[in-house]
Amino acid sequence: MTVKRRNRGRNKHGRGHVKFVRCNNCAKTIPKDKAIKRFRVSNVVEPAAMRDLQEACVFDGYVLPKIYEKMHWCVGCAIHQHKVRVRSLADRKNRAPPQQRFRPREERPGGQAPRPGGVGGGPGGVGGGFGTGVPAPNVAGT
Repeated sequence: MTVKRRNRGRNKHGRGHVKFVRCNNCAKTIPKDKAIKRFRVSNVVEPAAMRDLQEACVFDGYVLPKIYEKMHWCVGCAIHQHKVRVRSLADRKNRAPPQQRFRPREERPGGQAPRPGGVGGGPGGVGGGFGTGVPAPNVAGT
């Protein structure tokens, strides 16, 4: 049988059945291994109110938590929203991950504390969970 892709558009590999998820855009049910998945990291508070909360906060260096949401899209919606691109036949053979776009790190102002959950712990990073040297889940796969 002629195939367009090596994995036939799935990541199932030997499993007979996988559970379905719903597309975040059109609510179509798609197999979990076929869905295009990305983590969306956003602040709990909108940027306009961030400064007001930091000024009113009792604790020095308190960093507001972030929301980590896993997004699922069907193939059609992911292409339409430019999450993935259509590649030519030759480019489909390339299995290397796409190049990451890194932003240069900005130096922190003098009194700002490190974020909880970073390597080495920090405030709130003591004990289990994030911040114990264990890498966080795939939050950089954008």
